[in-house]
Amino acid sequence: MKKILIFLFFVILVSKAQSQVFDSLHWEKNGEYTIDQDDIWSVDVLGNVYITKNKALQKFDSTGVLKFSQSIKSFGRIKEIQSINTMKLVTFSEEQQTVCLLDNTLSLSEECLDLSNFDIGNASHIAVSGQPDKLWVVDQLNSKLLLLSLNGTNQFQEIKNLKGILNSAEIVSIQEAENHLFLVDSTGKIFEFDLYGSLLSVFEFDTFKSMFFMDKSFVLVRNDSVNIRKINDSSNDFIKLPTIGISEVKLSGNFFYFRAENKILKYALTLRN
Repeated sequence: MKKILIFLFFVILVSKAQSQVFDSLHWEKNGEYTIDQDDIWSVDVLGNVYITKNKALQKFDSTGVLKFSQSIKSFGRIKEIQSINTMKLVTFSEEQQTVCLLDNTLSLSEECLDLSNFDIGNASHIAVSGQPDKLWVVDQLNSKLLLLSLNGTNQFQEIKNLKGILNSAEIVSIQEAENHLFLVDSTGKIFEFDLYGSLLSVFEFDTFKSMFFMDKSFVLVRNDSVNIRKINDSSNDFIKLPTIGISEVKLSGNFFYFRAENKILKYALTLRN
């Protein structure tokens, strides 16, 4: 059995595949983690999995072993966890309007950043930037998109009148990938920006549950399949999900991580003999 170890290869394969190739694709389970309904989770580039549980943040290594657990009671309710790099993690609390930086042992590395210091009325979503020590923040109340510095300065980039520019509904997620920024609204529209804050493109797809962008492709989670939509050649391909009830998908290295009810499931994509 030959594993598809690189997601880029997977995308190229799927975009050119005939039906017999699709019939040969197979999901191979490599692990699982327990998660409650209200818990937040993330995975970094090394396959470490982070899960909030009982007002604590837990870190599991790529084999599923619990490595660290740290109380985050003082952080307020965590809405998002994102990895900046292998040594640094950021948490976002919409409740307290703060972002906190943690090291690789989940210890607070410096004082949490109060977003009100940047004249933010109500931050609703964040996204780690590929630019060093930078963080994107959506201020839904004031209809702004900001690129903040995490190094303690007040330097930032700001895009005002976001709702007017986009003519969109509520923003429900944001992520930076391949030097582009993607905002998703509640109707399923995806807005693509460059790193200078200029709107490049608007995409409209049928309803999807979760999305990430890689290799110039949107990877969309639908009810029973992963939908790969390449931008440059408009190809539109599907692969059946390994189990029912999947609501989110994340990718780390060679593995897909699916959230399904009370579990995070780790899978590799393989080819049958």
